[in-house]
Amino acid sequence: MRRQQILEGVALVAQRHLGWKAELRPDMHLVEDLELDSLRLLTLAVEVENHFRICLDEADEAAIETVEDLVRVIEEKIAG
Repeated sequence: MRRQQILEGVALVAQRHLGWKAELRPDMHLVEDLELDSLRLLTLAVEVENHFRICLDEADEAAIETVEDLVRVIEEKIAG
């Protein structure tokens, strides 16, 4: 799966489950730019796992600060 397809999947998850309506760019920070609190971060993680059929562990989640980080982790899990 290409990075652009993963980014589009993450954007779809953000739209459906977080109500995100703007463009989702790789350089955006999840907390600062998307304004995700702990509950919304958990929602994003769970729905990303469901959408891509992957499992994120604590180390993965700790390494994710930006949309690009999330895309990279998803890409690694899919390639797995």
